[in-house]
Amino acid sequence: MTRHLCVRVTAMAFIIAAAGMPMTGQQSPAAVPAARPAPLKAPEIHPDRTVTFRLLAPKAAEVTLNGSWDTGTDLKMTKDEAGVWSTTIGPLAPQLWGYWFVVDGVKALDPNNGETQRDGSRYDNLLMISGPESEWWDFKDVPHGSVQAVWYPSPTLKMASRRMMVYTPPGYETSTQKYPVLYLLHGGGGDEDAWLTMGRANIIMDNVIASGKAKPMIVVMPNGNATQSVSQGFGYGPTPARQSVTAPAPPPIQAAQAAQGGAGRAGAPGGGRGGTPQPYAGSYPESLVKDIIPFVEKRFRVLAAKDDRAIAGLSMGGGHTVAATNNNPGTFAYIGVFSAGGRTTDETFQKQLEAVKAGGVKFYWLGAGTTDMAHDGTVALSELVKKDGFNTSYREMTRPGAPGGGRGGGRGGRGGPGAATTPVTANIVVNPKGGVDEDYPLDVHTRNFLDCVKSRNRKTNASMQVGYNSALPCLLALEAMAQNRVLAWDPAARKSKPV
Repeated sequence: MTRHLCVRVTAMAFIIAAAGMPMTGQQSPAAVPAARPAPLKAPEIHPDRTVTFRLLAPKAAEVTLNGSWDTGTDLKMTKDEAGVWSTTIGPLAPQLWGYWFVVDGVKALDPNNGETQRDGSRYDNLLMISGPESEWWDFKDVPHGSVQAVWYPSPTLKMASRRMMVYTPPGYETSTQKYPVLYLLHGGGGDEDAWLTMGRANIIMDNVIASGKAKPMIVVMPNGNATQSVSQGFGYGPTPARQSVTAPAPPPIQAAQAAQGGAGRAGAPGGGRGGTPQPYAGSYPESLVKDIIPFVEKRFRVLAAKDDRAIAGLSMGGGHTVAATNNNPGTFAYIGVFSAGGRTTDETFQKQLEAVKAGGVKFYWLGAGTTDMAHDGTVALSELVKKDGFNTSYREMTRPGAPGGGRGGGRGGRGGPGAATTPVTANIVVNPKGGVDEDYPLDVHTRNFLDCVKSRNRKTNASMQVGYNSALPCLLALEAMAQNRVLAWDPAARKSKPV
């Protein structure tokens, strides 16, 4: 009886509470929530393309602005009586720029700007300066395609399921038409999301298709990190291991290479920016041809002939492009290599390239930035392609103009019109004994790599997360690290030098 009475009392208490009725004669006054501060107008783009940045941080002692333009490092901001920090910079060239704040030494995003980009585990705000130079990646009122996150099996990489992103052109869902396919490969530090969040590939495709400059096509963007099933930042269970910028091969091959002392010789044929080309068997480039292409041609309405199939890649993805095409002549009719290519070639590489030519390539496009660390390798591959009689072109790009130069540019600014960059030299000191140095709590080679990144990269935050554009030059130091030499990286000369 007592138990039933308790149940009734408990139920009655719940009903009274739900009805908003007081259970006693007195009721505590409800706490008044703190008023949310009014959103600031920030960033504010002025007609002359100068930009005012603002951040409400009344308790902060120091706030600085950092951005991907050439002079965008630790720009001082001033605080007004309301606790709003601000600064005006520019004018900035038309481009998609990245920026962030540092508040008392801690990186912070702009809470008034919901536009962000993800680069691995690093996030930055985005700022679009519209103009003729940025029209292709500016969002416009044109028909838009769709982007799908697609899971596929990869027996080559011994994974039951991996994720890739697939762009389908406007009208795909309502038509029966079949489309050509572009396989678009990201660079080191990126993942299957990189060409969308940093490269705005879907926006570019919408614009060029609407303008009539490109045929409607499907664009497939896989994850080039062979050990990852899915990129970071999407909450799929445990966060996948951070991607390696030298990882076109599965773990057994990587482990064998590590046991032999590092990434190998930089600038080898087909290696892109990462060093010696890894064995093709069991690699990501092989999985692209054996796993991804058959899946796409079964799942989507595509034209499955060689003449309707293209492949292009940036940096590490350029190395993947070279590996996939050199080992599969007659598979792709159009090839694009962006900021990748070996400084040296051997007989095997030359014979592979001749077989690719014989396989019926219609166009082989290459390009690099004037200050790009992969400039010389891309030029070397371009000359070799030209010598072999390909229908080809090479384009050299400078950076977008900005105050004092223009190092950045949205997704990294590796190309585009503009001014030269400011040289940065990073000294890398190697412990002759290897192992762990008492002054370096991390493995000495790891610390050297992070020090290199920190010294040259304004995109590295306080927790030393490596940025998309910062880590790659430092990889050229790995050979010297493995050989216990001392060297310095000189971006102006685009090579490392003993000191």
